Amino acid sequence: MHVLVTGASSGIGEAMARHWASLGASLTIAARREERLRALASDVDAEVFVRPTDLNDLSQCGLLVEEAIDALGPIDVLVNNAGVQYVEPAAGVSPERITKLMTVDLLSPLHLMHHVLQGMLERKQGAIVNVSSMAGIIHTPGMAHYNGAKAGLAAASESMRVELEGSGVHILTVYPGPVYSEMESAAREQFDDSSAVERLPTGTPDELARLVTAALDKRKPRVIYPKIYGFSRSARNISQWFTDRFTPPLKDS
Repeated sequence: MHVLVTGASSGIGEAMARHWASLGASLTIAARREERLRALASDVDAEVFVRPTDLNDLSQCGLLVEEAIDALGPIDVLVNNAGVQYVEPAAGVSPERITKLMTVDLLSPLHLMHHVLQGMLERKQGAIVNVSSMAGIIHTPGMAHYNGAKAGLAAASESMRVELEGSGVHILTVYPGPVYSEMESAAREQFDDSSAVERLPTGTPDELARLVTAALDKRKPRVIYPKIYGFSRSARNISQWFTDRFTPPLKDS
């Protein structure tokens, strides 16, 4: 099995790569930080193709897929995990930074899906894992552009899953809530100290990685993690009211 993981240099992406390696998969790992990718490659017992990639450049999507196939053969699983997050007042985010976030978080996953789908459909097998966010369901103040990008990815992912039923290709949409990582820690630091933030149920990348592979095996439509946040998807109005009411203000805003 050949698994391509974007954003594999840390956090959820690194955990996904490590877990698939433990299951015997060959890996293509992509991210901007080459030194971290190479450290990961040397630390797992798997065949690994390291491909430093900046997904802010959409031309890299096709090249990444092409080079991964040349190195390790057809891609069986694509994990769209790479992401950029801004936690700050939306009015202060420049057009250039808005474009970067939307490119990495929304457009690059759509482009990567385009580049792998034809081969998967011809083989009548394959899987795509799109890592969205609970922010794509319940929108957190202070994260307007991230909310929008993740909501867009989730919408595309959920609808494409239905389109592809019966094709042999399965799409899994993943909705992480807070999960311990560098990105999560940096985001949390942007809010004023609050007991509500401190007490948020928070998961681990390793457990999420295990849940994702188990969900693929069972061809489930989605993973919401930690599980308690599943309530938010089924009761969006109530959950959004609580989020709007109790999210603490941003620091220095």
